[in-house]
Amino acid sequence: MARLNVDLSVNDYDRNLFEVRKLVLELRENEGMRHLVLKILAMALFFDRKLQVEPGMDDDERFEPDLLLRSDDYRPLLWVECGQCRVQKLDKVTFRHYDAKVVMMKATEREARDIATRCKGEVRRIQAIEFIGFDPGFVEALGETLMGRNDIIVIISGQDLQVVAGGTTLQSRIHRIHETP
Repeated sequence: MARLNVDLSVNDYDRNLFEVRKLVLELRENEGMRHLVLKILAMALFFDRKLQVEPGMDDDERFEPDLLLRSDDYRPLLWVECGQCRVQKLDKVTFRHYDAKVVMMKATEREARDIATRCKGEVRRIQAIEFIGFDPGFVEALGETLMGRNDIIVIISGQDLQVVAGGTTLQSRIHRIHETP
């Protein structure tokens, strides 16, 4: 099992947010580097000190998110899925956690549009999901810069994203897709 130690610096000009967070991410069975990169990007895009990575859920919860932000009464406020996710899971999560925002992170805009299209007519609360993708090759290029210990700087301004990792600077648009029922 591979492990990444990440010192993540987030500069989000729209939210006037300048924060640093240490993360330890483990590459689990059936997960690739794309999955870890999407978690790091989601952590930057939705940065909050209370945002949990791979949180444990209640015994009666069949599904687990990649990232989760809870309200003070412990209900999910933000549920983030990264990479592969079945349409049925998105339907169940949005229906069960009706007041949570759900984010589906994909490596490319095309992949995000594809799952958004597949969700139409299948996910009862599709309006609760934000589908996010990046420019082709961006996630893979970022993944190639990561190993062991990493200092990552993420700069967000509007729909523009710049990441500095391993001495490499990469840029992408943040492609946000919202569907209506």
